[in-house]
Amino acid sequence: MVRHAGMAVQVSGIEQKIEFDMELFEWNKRYINPLYGNCDPRHDFSRLLDHYHRGELQLDELVTRTYPLEDLAGAFRDMHAGKNAKGVLLIE
Repeated sequence: MVRHAGMAVQVSGIEQKIEFDMELFEWNKRYINPLYGNCDPRHDFSRLLDHYHRGELQLDELVTRTYPLEDLAGAFRDMHAGKNAKGVLLIE
């Protein structure tokens, strides 16, 4: 339930269809589904890169495995099999 003048935010994607009564969002309520946490990529991505370059944002540790672009099928196969948490394609 969302209070009057409240906001509901979707924080992750879902696979299945969920039906709900949109009348629950009447009376000045908002539902948002933010892409990238509702950031502005033109502004925020450069800030994130700055943090990364200063060592304040550890992204390399999130990568489970890298794949050359030629092994795109293998990357998808491993992703669907749950073999890695964060596979990254390397585009040379």
